[in-house]
Amino acid sequence: MSIDIKLTKRTVLGKKVAQLRKQGVLPATVYGKHLAPIAVQTEMRSFAPLMRQAGRTNLVNLHIEGEAEPIQAFVHSYQRHPVSRAIIHVDFHAVSMSETVDVELRVHLVGVSPLVHRGDAMYNQGGNIKVRALPGNIPTHVEVDVSVLDSAEKSIVVRDITLPAGVTLLSHEDDLVVNLVTTRRGATSEGA
Repeated sequence: MSIDIKLTKRTVLGKKVAQLRKQGVLPATVYGKHLAPIAVQTEMRSFAPLMRQAGRTNLVNLHIEGEAEPIQAFVHSYQRHPVSRAIIHVDFHAVSMSETVDVELRVHLVGVSPLVHRGDAMYNQGGNIKVRALPGNIPTHVEVDVSVLDSAEKSIVVRDITLPAGVTLLSHEDDLVVNLVTTRRGATSEGA
């Protein structure tokens, strides 16, 4: 999935960017290993849906006015207003398509555990999974089938995950991905 973002170079810097925000302009910075930082801006309204699409693991093509070629990048970080929670600044991390990068992938649970379906247990999900890959090989997330969790003693750990070709696992193989926690109802039915 290709996500294209149009940007213009920004000359307003420092505290004066507050005026840009009032005009509906989102300040941003593009930086990378082989790139001097570039101050850029885009329209706030058009950026919000693109950001939801991009997340932090989808490559975006940055089309900067005046640049001959688009720059491939990830949304590295963003700042939100402390009260309104509106995005007020974005940092893009430019990457080389021929150099590996380290990223954290979200784990999406698919399927349903029989114990959870009956109401006898709940999922206890661990954190994200760290991987290394070329930018073009990074999946948006990792899917884990929880229907195999048919006992409270079972769990899924990182070594149980199958990653696509070209993606190397960096998380410890014994880190928890998901297990079950017995509910009161489940504890009562076990004791009966």
